Amino acid sequence: MAVVSSFKDDEGLPLKKKLRTNGGTTNGTKPMEVVPAQSDRAATNKEASPSSDPAVAKPLEAPAQQPRPTHGGAYAEREAWLTKQEEEGDIRFECLRYNDRKDECNLTHLEWLLALKNIFARQLPNMPKEYIVRLVFDKHHRSMVALKKNKVFGGCTFRCFENQEFGEIVFLAIAAQEQVRGYGTRLMNHLKEFAKDKEKLTHFLTYADNNAIGYFQKQGFTKEIFLERAKWGGFIKDYDGGTLMECALNFQVSFTKFSKVIKEQRDFLDAQVKKISNSHVVYPGLQFFKGLNPREYKRMDIEGIPGVKETIELRAKQATAAGRAEESATEAGKSSASVGRSTAKFQLVTPAGLVAPSIPSLHSFMTRVHAAMVDHTDSWPFREAVDPLEVPDYHDVIKDPVDLALIARRICSYEYYIKLEIFIADFKMMFTNARMYNSPDTIYYKCANRLEAFFEDQIRSGISLER
Repeated sequence: MAVVSSFKDDEGLPLKKKLRTNGGTTNGTKPMEVVPAQSDRAATNKEASPSSDPAVAKPLEAPAQQPRPTHGGAYAEREAWLTKQEEEGDIRFECLRYNDRKDECNLTHLEWLLALKNIFARQLPNMPKEYIVRLVFDKHHRSMVALKKNKVFGGCTFRCFENQEFGEIVFLAIAAQEQVRGYGTRLMNHLKEFAKDKEKLTHFLTYADNNAIGYFQKQGFTKEIFLERAKWGGFIKDYDGGTLMECALNFQVSFTKFSKVIKEQRDFLDAQVKKISNSHVVYPGLQFFKGLNPREYKRMDIEGIPGVKETIELRAKQATAAGRAEESATEAGKSSASVGRSTAKFQLVTPAGLVAPSIPSLHSFMTRVHAAMVDHTDSWPFREAVDPLEVPDYHDVIKDPVDLALIARRICSYEYYIKLEIFIADFKMMFTNARMYNSPDTIYYKCANRLEAFFEDQIRSGISLER
C-alpha cells in the first residue's frame, strides 16, 4: 500500500488522485495528511515547542510566532523539547497490531486503534472510511500511536515486509489541536527506531504527491530509489500522480536520541575550540562614541578597543609555543597604534599616474567611486536610508543599515574611512543587507547584485595591486 495526498488546495477543494494497483486501475483516492513543507519562518503556538515543525496536517488557525532558537539549531531544540516531554511522561509512543484472538486481545489497544482510525477519518476526509478501517485493523499492518495522558492524538499505520527488509508507510496524521508542535517528526523518528531495532528493516518506501514531498524530504526521504526493485516490486501498489520516495535507515544512528548526540558533539567541539581560541570571550561595547552629536565622527585610540591587547598577547604566546621566538618578540613589541594598519599593497590610479594611498588621495578616489555609484541606474533603492514608518520590521532584521547618503557623510568627515578596506566593507554591507531582507525575485535584490558588480569594477579599475 502507498500514500498519495489529497490535501486541499488554496481554494479549499480536495486534490484527488487515481489509484492504480498492480492488477489494474481503479478510481479512488487515498489521502495523506502531510502538508507542504513550511518555511524557516513558520509560526508556532505559544504552548508549542521552541521551533515549528513541517506538520503532518494543516492547522486550523494561524498560531503566533515565537523567537527562533539561538543554540543547537531548530531541529535539535525541538527534539530536545519533545524528549523532555517523553521523559516527564506527558507523551509516549507505542506500536500496536490488531489481534482478534480472545485470549490475546487487549481492549486498551483496541480502543487506541479505534481512536486512531477516527483521527485518520477526520484528517483524511476524502479517504473511504471502510478502507481506513480495513487497513488499521488488518493483521498485516501495524500502527505507531502517539499518546498524551493515554489519549491518542496521532499515529502512523505501516506494513513491514520482513523478508524484503523494507516497510511501507500507509497513513500518518496528527489531531488538528496538536499540530505544528513537532509531533509529526517525533512520530516518524520513533517509527524509524522501531523498524531499525525490532524489525531490522533497512528502508521505508511511500508514495507522495507534490504537497507531501517537502515533508518527506525533511524526514530523510529521497526521490532516488536505491533499494533493488526486485525487493519491493509487486509488494506495494502504484499510484498515478504520486512520487515514490525512499528513506534508508542507518543502524548506527539513534533517531530518538538525535538531539542528545548533537548536543554532546557540539559541547565537545566548543571545548576543543576554546583551548586554542578566545572567540568565545565577549568584551563590553565601545563607550567612546556615546558623547558625540549626530553625524559627528571622532577618531579613537586603538588601545581603547576591548580585546586588542589580549589578542596581541595571545598571538605572542602562540608564536612562542610554535618555537618562533623572533616573531614572538616582534609581535609583542609592536605598538598598539600599529594594530589594524598595514602597509598598503596597492597604488591608486589617477590621471597623473600611480600614486601611493594617502588620506587625501583615498578621499578623492572614494568620492569619485561614490559619485559613480549614485549616478548608476540601479542605485535608486540605496540613495537614502530605509524609512522605518514604511518598513516597520526592517531594523528588526537588519542590525547594521548602510545607504549611499550615510557613506557620503562618512566620506565628508575625513575621519571615518582611514583605509580603503573600511570603505569597501560599507558597500558590501549595503548589498548584503538588501539581499538579506528581500527575496531573490524582488527588484531590490536584483538591483543589489547589479550595483555590486558595478562597484567591484570601479574598485578594480581604480587601484593597481603591487606584485
